[in-house]
Amino acid sequence: MWAVCVSFFQMSANTVFVKNTVRRFSAVIFATCFCRIENFCNAKENISGQFSFFLQKNKACVILNKVLVFRTEEFVCMEKVLKTEITAEDRQFNINKWLFGVSGIGRDMSYQLIASFLLTYIQFGMTLSIVQFTTISLLIGIAGRIWDAINDPMMGAIIEGTHMKFGKFRPWILIGAILTGTIIIVMFNVQNLEGWSFVVFMAVMYLLWESAFTMNDIGYWSMLASLSSKKEQRNSATMLTVVFAGLGAFIAQGGISFLYPGNVRQAFRWISIGVAVIFMVMQTVMVLFIRERPRAQMEVSEKVSLKQMWNTIRKNDQVLWMTLSMLFYNIGSSLLVGLAYNLYYLEIGYDGNAIVFIAIFGVFNIGSQVFYPKLAQKLGRKKLQLISIIIACVGYLGIALLGWTSVLPFNLITLSIFGVFVFVGQALFYMASIINMTNCVEYNEYKRGERNEAVVSTLRPFMAKFADALKYGIITLVLTVSMVYGLSQNISTLEVQKGHFDRLETTAQQIEYVDKVTDYLVLVQQDGANLEELTTAMQSDGILKGKQLDARYLSALGDVAIMQKTEDGSTVFVAFVRDMTQNVPMDENKNYTMVISGTDADGVPFNAANDNFKDDGDISMRLWIRIAVTIVPAVFLLLSLLVQNKKFIIDEKYYDMMLEEIEKRKNASAQQNEQ
Repeated sequence: MWAVCVSFFQMSANTVFVKNTVRRFSAVIFATCFCRIENFCNAKENISGQFSFFLQKNKACVILNKVLVFRTEEFVCMEKVLKTEITAEDRQFNINKWLFGVSGIGRDMSYQLIASFLLTYIQFGMTLSIVQFTTISLLIGIAGRIWDAINDPMMGAIIEGTHMKFGKFRPWILIGAILTGTIIIVMFNVQNLEGWSFVVFMAVMYLLWESAFTMNDIGYWSMLASLSSKKEQRNSATMLTVVFAGLGAFIAQGGISFLYPGNVRQAFRWISIGVAVIFMVMQTVMVLFIRERPRAQMEVSEKVSLKQMWNTIRKNDQVLWMTLSMLFYNIGSSLLVGLAYNLYYLEIGYDGNAIVFIAIFGVFNIGSQVFYPKLAQKLGRKKLQLISIIIACVGYLGIALLGWTSVLPFNLITLSIFGVFVFVGQALFYMASIINMTNCVEYNEYKRGERNEAVVSTLRPFMAKFADALKYGIITLVLTVSMVYGLSQNISTLEVQKGHFDRLETTAQQIEYVDKVTDYLVLVQQDGANLEELTTAMQSDGILKGKQLDARYLSALGDVAIMQKTEDGSTVFVAFVRDMTQNVPMDENKNYTMVISGTDADGVPFNAANDNFKDDGDISMRLWIRIAVTIVPAVFLLLSLLVQNKKFIIDEKYYDMMLEEIEKRKNASAQQNEQ
């Protein structure tokens, strides 16, 4: 049936390109999902027998028959897999591969939420001073990495020494997932803290998240190497895992982009719950049904100490070079995402259309990973990595040049076009790098006679999180030195105050809140106004207490609109906050909301965020952000490529040689034991 459907689409295609694309993509899908069919290479006879009557009655189907017959030749490459009965081990591996890969959706959703958007949430969802913002960034970055230096090796050693009936890796994957999900929910749903209390709370929650996620992360990636020692199966599982991980990142980023503008804190609240639940459920299902590959008795009884673990890392030069390369890659690839909203809001505006850019990221990121095996087979990993970095750098250069001339305007279309180059290039390079890192397990066994999956895998998540720390440092430096952070506080003031206004229990409280704000607006606009004294007064003045109002950013609040809620769910413009006087009364019998962007009574569009961020951003701010999301990432990606090209030696031929030598040693050992 699958072959009939494929051939139908092939027959309908009008171009050779479409035909070849559909045919080859179908072959990949077939080989991955339906390799159970043993006689596919003899499909000519099977198809002719099953459809002979129908084919004779329909002229179009005669053509279809010819297509089916001749297309079977293209699956000759699968003959080795398909001509014999699949073994129980291979059947279990296929189950494991899909369980393992699909579960990566929830994991990467969780990781993306914290690693990529925590500072974004703090920047646009809280009103913190520059000192408070810098402090929390440093605590997350420095304190988090100090803890990683202790926690990651310790967790790797614990997992490596685990020999439970339930498995070596599965218990820690499950425990880590449950703890991580719980912490994420608490992190974004405790919203009554502000100032230094918020800084301390978020720092503690981040360290707890680090501990829990490390437990899950090391166990998860260590299990990948234990699923199979066959190169084809390992590559297949890795590809599937990375593809689904990319899908998870896309879902998290898309959800945030869709709900974000005008609703920051509420958006992160609901997203955190959704991400946590998906993460815990997917990991639980995977743990319950996946099966770890049986291990030799000698290997099972092996105990690994911390000293042995460090010796393994110290003596495995290839894993060390790969972790350095991955460090550079993770720093470079994460900067665009980390500063994306600042770039978008400064150049395009504060709206929900950023989801288009995120959607393009998801489609091309996942799509390029699907076609990675074909490209790697044709070009080889090393050549493919060179091409992929060139593609990514072309994309970064294009983004860097946008908006400076009329030839290349900065808009959603041009940003998305050059973004495609960045996403495709980085995705292909990352796929090859993950496989290179995983192959270091066999290198360790080849050189030292020990696999030590958990030990070898410890440095990968550690370098990823260390890269996050450096990323936090770069982002904080850029935002503070460029003064973009101070400007962004206008937006965070709007977001925070909108949330507070909508949560006020009665209309009377809303009226009192507006009256107080308008009174202070008048005071702020007076010449010689002491902003510090006004801030202190607002923070202790009745209904404004605890609303995180700062006199320096109060003027931005005057540009938002008060809208009346109607019975049919729509809203009607009342007035801008700056115009709210006794002449524009609010009825205590009505319901109201605060709106950051929309249309006024005359149908004229307004956007308070753009008025106080995009329109106030100067050339210096834009230049700082542009360099940070283009030039700096490109440099780090080139460094990552340079390390692998110069120092990493495990190519396809070297890997095959290692497997052959390892197999010889095992056979020799088995013969010796028999004697």
